[in-house]
Amino acid sequence: MHPSTSRRNLDPFAIATVVAVVAVLALAPLPVAAQVADMPGYQLLQFARNYIIAPIALFAIVISGVAAFVRPEMIKTTGYVAIIAVILYFLLANADRVLQVLRAG
Repeated sequence: MHPSTSRRNLDPFAIATVVAVVAVLALAPLPVAAQVADMPGYQLLQFARNYIIAPIALFAIVISGVAAFVRPEMIKTTGYVAIIAVILYFLLANADRVLQVLRAG
């Protein structure tokens, strides 16, 4: 006899959250790449950080927090979303310093 394998039910909110995080992470290297050549896109990077990344990250944290109240198993997802948002914002805020450290060796 074959062992019984149970299929996991995929939560649409979890799938949407993962897709949103992957999309943000996929687009994150683009502003950092703009800084490599003596910062030609510095203002664009600052604008994206303050007016695009920060509101989207705050919105994702709030939505996943509300979902965690409704479905307690979403607490782990809320933590992941918050950690990813903080790391992404930190990298964008300190990209010039991080690149200088990397260039210095």
